[in-house]
Amino acid sequence: MTGFSDRKTEDFVKRYWPAQTDLPKHETLSKAFTESIMDGFWAAGARLPTEAELVRTTPCSLGTVQRALRNLAFAGIIQRRRGSGSVVSDLSRPINEPWHMRFLDAEGSGGKFLPVATRVLQRDIISDHGPWTADLGQTTETVVRIERVMVIDDRFDVFNLFYALADNFPELVTPPLADLNGINLKDMMARGRQFAVERSRQLMRFEQPPAWISKKCRWPKGERASVLNVVGYGPDGQAMYYQDYYIPPTDLTLDLGMPPRTYAP
Repeated sequence: MTGFSDRKTEDFVKRYWPAQTDLPKHETLSKAFTESIMDGFWAAGARLPTEAELVRTTPCSLGTVQRALRNLAFAGIIQRRRGSGSVVSDLSRPINEPWHMRFLDAEGSGGKFLPVATRVLQRDIISDHGPWTADLGQTTETVVRIERVMVIDDRFDVFNLFYALADNFPELVTPPLADLNGINLKDMMARGRQFAVERSRQLMRFEQPPAWISKKCRWPKGERASVLNVVGYGPDGQAMYYQDYYIPPTDLTLDLGMPPRTYAP
């Protein structure tokens, strides 16, 4: 476990505390820590500044600092340990049998796929309409939007945006955010509905990823993305989810076939 210095704390505040914001101070501090952890400024296992240090270096009271740290702990981003303060969680967990990010190993033979770990960055319940609306059949319903980073064999990151109708899949909405790390969301949805994804539609496009995406994962500077769009359908023909995978340049082969598997309770 690594520690910190006064200089690192001051550097954190200088880099991540915004000059202007409309957010409450506890949300501003939570956001600053979240962004800095995703950027790698604080590594997994790093010990964060003490509450007293944060009170000294930010415009936050002790109560505000404590509230921000509690929120980060609830989201699973940090762990609060008695006697050792706040420690950055290891947010990446291996996922069991990923469906769409099945990269073949270097030899590309024998159906062997590279291991994938996932960490969930953010979950929002939105009423906005967007590219997902028509496929999901969204009218007045709210949508659960999940941001994830998928770590491919610790070689590179794929950024994932996942959408589903919130009322149809409460299992995506109610758990603490950290409980979704390493979870196959499609399996979770299938168990909730008692049927599996039966088929999918996959489309590919190529674009420069938005700056906010490249800041949230290990994105190679200036590189364009291959964006794999996937819509998964249940046996009733209704779309269960809509996803975009932002894939950086790689010489690996991605298997785009549907896995030969069905839902098992």
